[in-house]
Amino acid sequence: MTNLNSTPVLILASGSPRRFELLAGLGIRLTVKKPNIDENNVKADNPAKLVAKLAETKARAVYNGDKTLIAADTIVVCDDKILGKPKDSVDAIKMWEQMSNRVHRVYTGYCILTENNSVVRTVKSEVKFVKITRQMMDSYLKTDEWKDKAGGYAIQGITSFWIEYIHGSYTNVIGLPLAEVVSDLMKLHPEWNTFPWKEG
Repeated sequence: MTNLNSTPVLILASGSPRRFELLAGLGIRLTVKKPNIDENNVKADNPAKLVAKLAETKARAVYNGDKTLIAADTIVVCDDKILGKPKDSVDAIKMWEQMSNRVHRVYTGYCILTENNSVVRTVKSEVKFVKITRQMMDSYLKTDEWKDKAGGYAIQGITSFWIEYIHGSYTNVIGLPLAEVVSDLMKLHPEWNTFPWKEG
C-alpha cells in the first residue's frame, strides 16, 4: 500500500487533466487549485517569456504560502504565430494545414513556489508533423480530442501517428516537462529528495 504520510503534497494550479495525470503518475499527491486570471492581460515580447509570465501569474494568484505549488502554461508556435485552442472546426483545420509536413515549436512555462524559494522556467520542444491529408483531418474532427488543446491536437492521443519526430521533451508537448520539473522540485525542497514518493 502507499504510505501517504511519507508522500509530499504538491498543489497544482491548473485544471488540466493531462498535467494532473503526468504528476500523479509519479506517485505525487496532488491538490488542485484552479487559478482565475485574465490571460489576455498578460503580455510579453516572445513566446518563451509569455508562457513563463503566464505560469507565474497563475501560481501567484492562488499561492498562500503553504506547501509547494506548481502552475504551467503551454503554447504552440508555427511561423512565429501562436496557435491557441481552436475556436471551431474551421479554425482547427487552418492550424493543421499550417503545421502539416512542417516543424512547429511547443513552449511550456512553469512556476514552482515554496515558502522560501521559487523557480520560473520555459522549456521548448520541436515537433515535426507528417503531411496531414484532408481525410486525416476530417476523421480527427469527428472526435472531441482536438477541442480545448493548444494547436488542436494531443500528442499522446489519436494524432500520435501524425508525429514524424520530436526534438526535446515529450512530456513538455503534453503540457509539463517532467525531467526539468522534478529536478527543480528536488533542488527547492528537501522533502522531494525522498524519491520514490509512492511506496508499496
